Order: sequence, then structure tokens, then C-alpha cells
Amino acid sequence: MNQIGPRILIIDDEQDFLDATANLLRRMKYEPMTTKDVTFALELIESQPYDLVLCDLQMPELDGIEMLHRIQHYSKDLPVVIISAYGTIDRAVACMKAGAYEFIEKPFEADHLKVVIDRALHFSNLIEEREHLLQQLKAKYKFENIISKSDVMLRIFDLIESVAPTDVNILITGESGTGKELVARSIHARSNRNAKPFVAMNCGAMPESLFESELFGHEKGAFTGADQRKIGLMEYANKGTFFLDEVSEMKHTLQAKFLRVLQERELRRLGGNAQIPINVRIISATNQAPDQLIDQNLLRADLYYRLNVVNIHIPPLRERRADIQLLADHFLKKAMVTSNKKNLRFSRESIAILETYNWPGNVRELENIVERSVALSNDNIIQSTDLPDYLQLVEPAQERFDTLSFKQAKFNAIEKTEKHYLIFLMRKHLGNITRVAEEAEMTRRNTYRLLQKHGIDPNDWRDL
Repeated sequence: MNQIGPRILIIDDEQDFLDATANLLRRMKYEPMTTKDVTFALELIESQPYDLVLCDLQMPELDGIEMLHRIQHYSKDLPVVIISAYGTIDRAVACMKAGAYEFIEKPFEADHLKVVIDRALHFSNLIEEREHLLQQLKAKYKFENIISKSDVMLRIFDLIESVAPTDVNILITGESGTGKELVARSIHARSNRNAKPFVAMNCGAMPESLFESELFGHEKGAFTGADQRKIGLMEYANKGTFFLDEVSEMKHTLQAKFLRVLQERELRRLGGNAQIPINVRIISATNQAPDQLIDQNLLRADLYYRLNVVNIHIPPLRERRADIQLLADHFLKKAMVTSNKKNLRFSRESIAILETYNWPGNVRELENIVERSVALSNDNIIQSTDLPDYLQLVEPAQERFDTLSFKQAKFNAIEKTEKHYLIFLMRKHLGNITRVAEEAEMTRRNTYRLLQKHGIDPNDWRDL
């Protein structure tokens, strides 16, 4: 069975032209439909899918430009090629301004017509692909992927819907792992800038020596090793959204330069003289309280007020425990897809443990633990034993002191307290040995020794 080619509607008041053009298009493997009736043509466009329209400029009932406007009413992305035997530059310009894809004169060469049609069809495919990608983007960052049924998060969803179509700067606050970047991407996906770049920069992960160059770019020869011009991340985000994570990690001198860029809407590359206009929407985030950052002189007050036009605060997971099982089930479905396991579910005991834990790593930690549990599970039910040891809430049976000396009972109690204390600090500092040692007032060497003694692996808390 022959595959049907692209469907092309030809509108003209000359029957001979319609017949000849239709025959030509058939030989080119297109599927033509012809009509002299403009009203019928509009009914066809409204009721049936077409890939392209060839339309005469001068017809008794409507001219080509008016016809073009009506076609756009029914299908704004349908490419229309205007054809006329009375071609002038003014007519061609008028048609292109009205939205025609191309203007060609009668009589035309068959090869030229094919080139125009193929280009128009390719353009149409690109438009369709763009719309598909935008829909995918919206689906990926839709609210169903920011899982919650708590009232506070539902209010945040309403706020996102309200601010997304605007260009106001937004500051997102919340603990590490609460999903601040996911919220930022969701705002971008709902904005008028969604077809333009979303560029994220983590200030805490950028070496100070490279920060300004990464942010603003540099010219060739700006510093040793700068052998060519480089566009900065902020300039790359032009007409899109620039997400600045952990903004307080930016040094004060750079905060001043960044503030100037926000105020003047133009930047200067490192080593350059030209002022480059930029048009970006700024979304920033921090996991610390802004007022404390200002008091500690870590965040300039004037920059804060510029960034914090609208504040979105994401509460920690421990403050919305009703969401824990909802999130756990969501991450379980995702993990089953990647692990090729099916029909997994949590036991009641496992859910009870998850809902009681305080989640210092928030949603990110929960996802990590669910993925780990799926990987380790050998049954259709994820038991409490599939969860990490530090989540276990069930205390061991009461020790029988009648079998222990005082020295042994004291030793056991100390060992138990040591282990629980270390696990608490590891949770709190997400496996950062330096911070654990500082809070415990121990050396790093002694901290490592105790962790090894109790079989505690720092990697279980890192990257949560």
C-alpha cells in the first residue's frame, strides 16, 4: 500500500490552474485537494488536517491576504504560500507581513515550487516539534511532579500560577532538598519565556576564581588561558530565565556587579568594554534565612530587595508529613521503571518508619532512600529491613542486666549512645565529616575512627 504524502490544499479561481497544479503535485508524491470556492476551502481547513495551503492572491470573493487572515483563525501554524500572476514587490511584502510563508509568481518552475513546498513543510514540522517539546516541558514540571496534598503546598501552586506569566524576580527559600530548582523550572515552563533557555547556576559549587567569568563571560585575552571569547551563563539565558541557586555564596564584590546588571539590564564581559543588553527573568534561591544572611553580612540588603520581589518558601518535609507516603509511592513508581521491577509496595511498618523520620535531606533524601530500597528488595513488599539502618525506629529488646556486670552494661550504653549521636550528626550535616567533627569537638581523624568502629558509612548521607 502506497504511503500518503503531505496533504496540500490549492485555492484558485482558475480551473485549468487547479488541474495542472494538482497533477504536478501528485507527481511530486504530494496529496493535493483543489477548490475554487473560498467558503468551502475554509470549511475544509476547519474540519480536516492539511500540511500546506497554496492560495491565489486575487479571487472574486476574497483576496489572498484576507483569506490568509481567515486561515490563521482556524490554524495559526498552517503554512500558506500565496501565488499571483501579478507579482510586485509591494504585494509580496504585504503578503509576508500578513503571515504568508512565501510569495511566488505565476507561471513558476516545477523545481522552484517543490523547493518552496519542501521548505514550508520543514518549517511546519519544526513548529510542531517545538510545540511538542513545550508540552513535554510543561508536563515534566507540572504540579503533579511537585507531589503534595498539603494546604501549604497547594497555596504555593496557586502562587506559581499567578507569578509565572509575569517577569517579576522571585526568591525561593527552603532547606536543601525541598525542590527549589524544580519550582523554578515549573515557573519557567508556565512563563512566556518557556521557549527560551532556562539556565541554572549554583553559586556554592563554583570556584571563586571562575565565578565572574562563568556569570558574565570573558573576552579573548582577559586573563591567562582565555584564548577565545566565552559567553557567560547570564548572557546565554537572554530572553529566558536565569536561576541563581545559593545566591548568598556569591562574594560581596560580585554581588555589587550582579546588582548593577539587574538595575541597568546590561552586562560587560570580563576584559571587555562593550555593554551588552540582556533580557532575563531572575529566579534565585537560598537554603538559609535571608534576614540572618543580611545580619551576617553574607547577602547585600540592596541585592536581596531586588531579588525578593516575590518570595516562595518551600516548607521542609517534616512539616508536611501528610505528603510523605504520597511522595514515597511516586518515587516507587519511578524506581520500578528504571529497575525493571513490578508490583512493588511498601509494608505498613516501612511507611510508619518513613512518616516518623525527620528527613533532614527532605524530598531529595526520600527519593534516594526509595531508590535504594527498590534496588535491595527481593520481594514485592518493601520491608523495614530494606530501609537504611539509621531509619529504624524499633529498639532492640531490653537487655537482661542479670547477665551483665556493671562495667559491661555501662560499656554497652556508651556504645549505643556513641552510635546514635554519630548518626544524628551525619543526618544533620549530610555526611560532611568536617562539620560533624567540629560540632562533636573532635578531630577528623578521631571522627573517622569512630565511624569505622560503628560501621557508619558517610556516603549513605551524601548527595541526598
